[in-house]
Amino acid sequence: MMYPSTQRPTSWLYRLDPRVKLAFVILAIGLLLVAPQVPLLIAVLIGIHILMLWGGVPLGEVLSIWRALAPVVLFVLILQPLLRPGDGVVIGQIGPIRLTTSGLELGLRYGLRITAAAFAVMVLIASTPIPRLVRGLEKLGLPYPLGMTIGLAVHYMGMLGDLYSTISEAQQARGWDLSERGVFKRARAAVPTLIAIIIASLRLSDSLAIGLAARGFGLDRPRTHRRDIAMTRLDWLALVAMLAGFAALYLQTILL
Repeated sequence: MMYPSTQRPTSWLYRLDPRVKLAFVILAIGLLLVAPQVPLLIAVLIGIHILMLWGGVPLGEVLSIWRALAPVVLFVLILQPLLRPGDGVVIGQIGPIRLTTSGLELGLRYGLRITAAAFAVMVLIASTPIPRLVRGLEKLGLPYPLGMTIGLAVHYMGMLGDLYSTISEAQQARGWDLSERGVFKRARAAVPTLIAIIIASLRLSDSLAIGLAARGFGLDRPRTHRRDIAMTRLDWLALVAMLAGFAALYLQTILL
């Protein structure tokens, strides 16, 4: 799982103010919630991919997001048409379970919305280091402790994914084999891995608490910033272009 990095200091997407990227996330998710047209949802998803690649996000990181989202999207695409088949043309039926065209279209819409919304959020996360993200939230009026909590949650979310992979590989190296077991046996055998992750997370939280305390986190004193953020000409141009583009898309959604 990917988490914020500082590896792309020359990318225009990296240089954008985090408040501009946060506005993009809010507008994109709002559009995805109100847009019923499948072609528009596909266009938004493709546009986000182009934005990420053009902005310097490596293709490998984009593919890693797809690998993380694939089980959830597949789950939605399979269950949604079966749970809410609608009144469309019946494609197949087994007992009370029906598969219709309207159910397939609804499942496709939900799958596209979830995928595009996740990628919209990753535009912000993949191109914004934690200090800039926290400072951006603080300049929007969010208290610093809350902004720091959000930043740390985003950062360690990716680390927990890496931790799970490391523990799983270590257990498999010690003879942990799930290749010939059923679904329930695999779930039961995964309990030791989850216990190890919980213990490692508790140790990590203790180390994090000590590190924050050593840096004066929580002291009632004015904070200083070695590198502050400010809206530049690039940020204002990007914001205006983004607002105009989303206004056109919202208008198209209303008229169609």
